[in-house]
Amino acid sequence: MQTALHVFAFLLIGMVLGAGYFALLHAEVARLVRGACGREVILTHLMRLVAAFLIFWLIAQFGAAALIASLIGFTLVLTTLRSFSTS
Repeated sequence: MQTALHVFAFLLIGMVLGAGYFALLHAEVARLVRGACGREVILTHLMRLVAAFLIFWLIAQFGAAALIASLIGFTLVLTTLRSFSTS
């Protein structure tokens, strides 16, 4: 039971991370479309990638089950967003 709650918690963390990651990606693309400075866009892009890497690295410290659950949550958000964008 405790392991199931542990995995579910990391699934939710992955979903929150995915939602934030893709919201920042959307904002980044909007800035590019508006003609923002290239340096600013590259810096935000790198910060988003490094933040995601560090968070997944921290999650990996809790074990493989936590990492896999959070990656599944992250992917679920991506799949959900794709279904909205195709309709």
